[in-house]
Amino acid sequence: MLDAARVMIAERGYESMSHSDITAAVGMGRTTFYEHFSSKEDLLVELVRRDLPPLTIDILTSVDSALPPDERLYELGRKMVRFVGTDHIGLILHTEVPRLSPEAQRNIADAHGGIADEFASIYRDGVEAGCFRPMPPMLVGRMMEGIIMTGGKVVMGADDPKGSVDEIATSTAETLVSALCPRP
Repeated sequence: MLDAARVMIAERGYESMSHSDITAAVGMGRTTFYEHFSSKEDLLVELVRRDLPPLTIDILTSVDSALPPDERLYELGRKMVRFVGTDHIGLILHTEVPRLSPEAQRNIADAHGGIADEFASIYRDGVEAGCFRPMPPMLVGRMMEGIIMTGGKVVMGADDPKGSVDEIATSTAETLVSALCPRP
């Protein structure tokens, strides 16, 4: 059911998908749905819990931890924009999660596998190294998230998302790093 739901969400969106659509796609009765999930929202949370952790591990391990903080932030930011803008789970996170209940949002946040912690660590390392200016942590976190999500949204809205993702991801990552650098 999770695989069928992932395909349907990618094709028509979470709101347009029903319990009946999912069970019909896998050849099960609607009652079977409720044996596994309490609601469509519960199914979405379980889908993200299943699929997001390996994706975040791949993203995190693909950034060389020996790079200077500004270069690490650039690489992680670029990879996150690619993910948010082109991966079905990234699309789900960006478009559907804000509409979910606070409990579902907390459960999904728990599945992010350390992405926020890595951004915070890079920022702290950058402040210590003098390449990022000190700012209130809540401001920095929200600013980073906003910049990355904006880049992902622009990719999703592009006429050719796959063709424009590299340019948008690069520009977004450059903006992210420059927003944190001390003024000349």
